[in-house]
Amino acid sequence: MYNIMVSEYGGGARVVWAMSAGDREAEAQAKKGDDAGSNDRDSRAAAALKQHWCVGLRALELIIAVIAIGLIVGALYSPDVVQSNHRHIALIYAAYSSFIIITGVLLIARLFGETAGWRTSIGFSVLGVIMFVAAAAVIFYDWHRSYYVNVRPNKQSYDLLISSGVFAVIEAAVFLVHVFITFKMEADY
Repeated sequence: MYNIMVSEYGGGARVVWAMSAGDREAEAQAKKGDDAGSNDRDSRAAAALKQHWCVGLRALELIIAVIAIGLIVGALYSPDVVQSNHRHIALIYAAYSSFIIITGVLLIARLFGETAGWRTSIGFSVLGVIMFVAAAAVIFYDWHRSYYVNVRPNKQSYDLLISSGVFAVIEAAVFLVHVFITFKMEADY
């Protein structure tokens, strides 16, 4: 393939490239193989994403639910907040805390190698959409109702309240995306 010639003048070895057409083709294929190595990395990344997309979405759902409950705790225990209906508070906490528990258990089960079926995953996600939409509706209703009171409550507390409602809407959207992707792929969690 390669001819190696040693110089007579003591200069060291130098390589003379005497390649046939077949050798040039082989080298071109080898270069394509190097490019395929980067494509191979891309395909491995795509395969990993395809395999672990559900875990990523569940982790995102858990993070958003923790942020939402953290925002609502400060707002509802502030003395300056208009008294919310206790049923509204119960619904909000039930939605947030139950899905923190459910999502956490599903992630821990996945770490131990257990998988839930795709129908179970869709069921949890549909229930998550319903609960978080209901929680967001109650939060926005209580926030809107505060405009009609004579004494305005603390603005910072209501900013926390409305931020929690926004995160509830985002969480419902993430659950909805999870439902559509799971239904389309019929993939086990």
